[in-house]
Amino acid sequence: MNSKTPPGEAVEETSLIPGSSQEAHARLRHLLDQSAPIKELSHDEFMSGWIAIFHIAPALDPDEAMSEDGGWPVGWAPIATEAFRRFEMKKLTKEELYPHFTGLL
Repeated sequence: MNSKTPPGEAVEETSLIPGSSQEAHARLRHLLDQSAPIKELSHDEFMSGWIAIFHIAPALDPDEAMSEDGGWPVGWAPIATEAFRRFEMKKLTKEELYPHFTGLL
């Protein structure tokens, strides 16, 4: 991944797409195990884990993350909250917020 990509600019898509389920799980674990607050993670670090979620569970809808019926694991909901925060601050594009709906995956 290119750690020098400015926030809000898309990282090269192929570097964000996990090559396997094992890699996707490792990326998500890395995101969840960070000692720094999630809002302080670089764009690339955050996107690596965000996209991994949709590789692991492609049926999840970001808009349903806070809904009891949305199917999101409770531990993943803060990641979705952060994704929407970044989107509202124009640090994520719509394509990055909805990677599986917009063809990023």
